[in-house]
Amino acid sequence: MNKYSCGLIHFAVGLFVLFNSNVEFLFSQTDKLLSNDTLIIQKKALPEALPEKEIIIEFENSKLATANTRKIFNELFGQYISIKDALVYNDQYNASRNTIKLLDDMKAKAKNSPELNKDERWLVFLKNYDNIKSKVESANFISEQRFIFSEITNGLRSFIKQYGLYDKTIYLMQCRSDRQPENANWFSDTKDNKNPYLGLLNDTACAHVLETWIFK
Repeated sequence: MNKYSCGLIHFAVGLFVLFNSNVEFLFSQTDKLLSNDTLIIQKKALPEALPEKEIIIEFENSKLATANTRKIFNELFGQYISIKDALVYNDQYNASRNTIKLLDDMKAKAKNSPELNKDERWLVFLKNYDNIKSKVESANFISEQRFIFSEITNGLRSFIKQYGLYDKTIYLMQCRSDRQPENANWFSDTKDNKNPYLGLLNDTACAHVLETWIFK
C-alpha cells in the first residue's frame, strides 16, 4: 500500500489503518492499550477543557450528498448503534456479529451510491475488506472490540460530516472519568448516558452530549 493510500485511510477511517499490516498507526495524543476486558487510554497531555454546553450543528442539504446516499448512511448508522448497544452490555458475541454486519453492509450498499464509488477512501476499504473482516473475527476480547469501535467512530464521524444523514438527529457523546481518563467519543441516536467503552462499569455521571448534529 502506498503512502497516498495510507493517508486516505488515516483521514477517513482509522479502522482501516489498524487492520493494514504494513501500516503503523500513530496516536498523536494518546496510547491505547488492551487488557482482557477494558480499553485503557493513557494520557500524554492534559485534555482540553470541556465546553459548558453542547454544540448544535445544523447541516445544509445543498452541501451534502444526494438523498439516496444519505439514506444509505442512515442504515449504516443504525447498524453502528447496534454495535454500541452490545458493548454497553458487554455482549462480546453481538458486538462482533454486528461489526461484521456493518462491514458487509458498507461493502454491499456502496454499489448503490455513485458518490461512494468515486471516493478513494471508500475504494481503499473495499480493497482491504477481506483483511479487515478477518481481523474483526479474530478479536478475542471485548477490549479489542471496543478499540475497533473507537476507530469505526472516528471514520463514521468523517463520512457522516461529509455525506450526511437523511432527516435524522444524532448526538456525539463524550466521557471523562477516572476509569476513562482521556476523552472518548461515540455517537448515539438518543441523549442517553450509556457508555460503550465502560460497559457494565458504566459511569453515567461522565457521559454528556458534546455535539448535536441535525440533518433535514
